Amino acid sequence: MALLNRFFSRENRSDRIDVLVNTHFNLKVKTRRYYEESFRHSSAIDGDENDKKSNERLEYLGDAVLDLCVAHYLYKSDKNAQEGLLTQRKSRVVNRKNLNRIGKAIGIEDLLDVRMRRDDIQSNMVGNALEALVGAIYKDHGYEKTCKAVVRLLKDHGIDQRIHETTDFKSKLHHWAQVNKVELKFDVVRENHESGEGKYEVEVVADGKRIGLGFGRSKKIAEHDSSRRGWRTIFEREENSK
Repeated sequence: MALLNRFFSRENRSDRIDVLVNTHFNLKVKTRRYYEESFRHSSAIDGDENDKKSNERLEYLGDAVLDLCVAHYLYKSDKNAQEGLLTQRKSRVVNRKNLNRIGKAIGIEDLLDVRMRRDDIQSNMVGNALEALVGAIYKDHGYEKTCKAVVRLLKDHGIDQRIHETTDFKSKLHHWAQVNKVELKFDVVRENHESGEGKYEVEVVADGKRIGLGFGRSKKIAEHDSSRRGWRTIFEREENSK
């Protein structure tokens, strides 16, 4: 009976992996062993003589794939951002804490193959398994489909908000305008919706003069981008007047 229960448990787990990959990456499992390996923590093979592999090698591969996918997305998203800013933004997305959070949110913790109490599973094990899962998807579907799937997942979990979260340039601009008695306005210059994804251009205007033009998939993101550019314009103007 115990053996039968374990069999049905594995079958149920395979179905749940299929659902996770389809729901959060919009892909289907083709080569199952990659995915089984991606969820297998090293504790699960301790003393096992069946030649099973832990997810550590896939984690290494997935880390590199994830890094490149995010770097490419950020590079395309802001054509004026320099290397330093792009590096900062990437670190906010692929840092361990954020990957742990996303992994837990999509249910990886419940699918981990471990030889320990579920209560003893650490957050980093979940984030590591997410990287391993990306590695599995890469081996199963190739680079193009993997990057599209990874970006889809990251957008669902706030990549665009996260890369802009450290400085509230809009509040800084409003404070500057109030102190200097400047009329500040944000205007939508262009709005477009293609393939279900919005594209906005928003300008920030100070006393009738444009000081920044921003872009984003939502009005809020575009406003933040225009605020960042507007703040840079004001800061450089004040620096040059000294």
